[in-house]
Amino acid sequence: MTANTTLARLQQLLPQLFQPVEVSGDLYLRFQLTPEIPALLSMKQVQEALLVPTSAISALPNMPDFTIGIMNARDRIFCVVDLGQLLGLPSLPTNIQDYQVVVINLLAPGTETSATTGMSEGKYLGLAVRRVRGVARFESGTLQPPADKEFPECLTPYQMGCLIEADDQILVLDTAAIANAPTLFQNPMVSV
Repeated sequence: MTANTTLARLQQLLPQLFQPVEVSGDLYLRFQLTPEIPALLSMKQVQEALLVPTSAISALPNMPDFTIGIMNARDRIFCVVDLGQLLGLPSLPTNIQDYQVVVINLLAPGTETSATTGMSEGKYLGLAVRRVRGVARFESGTLQPPADKEFPECLTPYQMGCLIEADDQILVLDTAAIANAPTLFQNPMVSV
């Protein structure tokens, strides 16, 4: 009886806590691409963000420098790349104990999901980033072109635009452009 009385009393004192709140905007995963460059990825193709010990990623021989290796998560084996280095920026520090990996689904959003795992059936790619900062919600109409010289030129093919937050520009990256990066498909050990 006390629980019902307590709940009724809380509803009376704090009615705003019990009112549904309309939330609008698209979800984005916020992370640090470099110490100076905050970035966002649309959550439409992000499967999950993981903290992965370096020992859980197996190195692959004869691969480009941006390739960290392969890993297994939720019975899926996929490649992990250093996102910054893939896009032409400096690489992650080599003396870290854990990688922060953003797992993206390379297939279009809305593909079938597996009844056993609940995850979308598809191909996955792990993007190692400096630091995952959480999830943010922004209106898609607020995307703007970045100011001149705000971001390195090597990022131009991968950017969708930027969002302004407290006078800071946050780079919004295009997941499809990253998945189709020309450097992903070039192996210097294979001659044509």
